[in-house]
Amino acid sequence: MIQERATGRDVILAVAENMRSSLEPLVTKTIAPSLYQVYLHNADYERLRTLFGELEAEAKELLERELARLNRGAKTPGGRLLSPLRAWRRGRKDKGAAEAEEAGGGGAGGRTGGGGDRRAPRFVSAEGRWFIRFQEDPNGALEPGDVQVVSEFAQQAAAGYGSGAPTHRISTTRRLGRSTSQRETADAATAYARIAYKDDSGQREFWVVKDEIVIGRDAPDVWVDLRLETSLDVSREHARLRRSPESGAFRIKDLSKLGTTVNGKPLPPSLEGSGEGERDRDCWTDLPDRARIGLAGIVFLDFERTAKP
Repeated sequence: MIQERATGRDVILAVAENMRSSLEPLVTKTIAPSLYQVYLHNADYERLRTLFGELEAEAKELLERELARLNRGAKTPGGRLLSPLRAWRRGRKDKGAAEAEEAGGGGAGGRTGGGGDRRAPRFVSAEGRWFIRFQEDPNGALEPGDVQVVSEFAQQAAAGYGSGAPTHRISTTRRLGRSTSQRETADAATAYARIAYKDDSGQREFWVVKDEIVIGRDAPDVWVDLRLETSLDVSREHARLRRSPESGAFRIKDLSKLGTTVNGKPLPPSLEGSGEGERDRDCWTDLPDRARIGLAGIVFLDFERTAKP
């Protein structure tokens, strides 16, 4: 019996399928998520890991092509949702134009205005660029050949997410060439942990709803889950938290230049070397269910585990 395995093509197509399932229509535009987390069975992960750079590049290129196709006027769920609003607007414009023409006020201007409202909504990436991560399946739920893609919006795109309000993630699983998608609601009731903190933007809180998150400074070229507005002392990718699905317990590792502390105790740095010789030793430390995490001694995060396994 030949064992199924995920191909690079499967991965790329799964990312594009997830994007199409995740479009969020607003009023003047439709937003596509910027972050795509790709989960693979450990056998597929190990086999494809040397190709992740190529897969990422091709997936990003395909996402750009999909946006271009959508912006050329292809009908989408977002367009169908917006069509009643555009029809209502056209009705208002047409009525105004008719009244103006009857009053001798020149209906042509009204018709021109109405034509402006018939423009299709714009389709854009939430952050104007794409972030694609690859990870082994942490829950042991995927079979060889399965590809699961989970997408989400940046904090500022999902209004209020950084303040603990509900947000949505779309999960797409591609199995034997067929895909299924489901929407996951993430809020305080479903979160694994809560992080309260204060940065330059004020007092905030963040709900941990994934098995691994990245914490770091706001920067245009790096995706972080918990994005801090603070000084350059905090690294763009400063620390990572990882949850064990079996026990529900968390671990933390330091990826910074100026250090991370837990309850005042410095963590061993996970990175060693510099430049092209830099490597991650994957050095994790157990995180208590309640802990105060310090980043470079200037930003402090109050971590609290809120869910049991």
